[in-house]
Amino acid sequence: MKTTINSEATPPKNPGINSYRPQDIKRWDVQRFLDAQAAAGPFKIPPMHFTEEENRRTDELLEQERQAVADGL
Repeated sequence: MKTTINSEATPPKNPGINSYRPQDIKRWDVQRFLDAQAAAGPFKIPPMHFTEEENRRTDELLEQERQAVADGL
């Protein structure tokens, strides 16, 4: 069985659409698609710069949620 690689460029995602259709990925060649779409390195999360008050409130909410789960609510 002879396979050929499609030379068609992988287009960017359309605005408002967060995925490609499987038939499009197959048409572009799966490995070439993955190579073009894969991240070039580790995903870096930007600093969030939360205030101490925001951190304290988040900790309180998480503790309330843990307690609710422990109480079976």
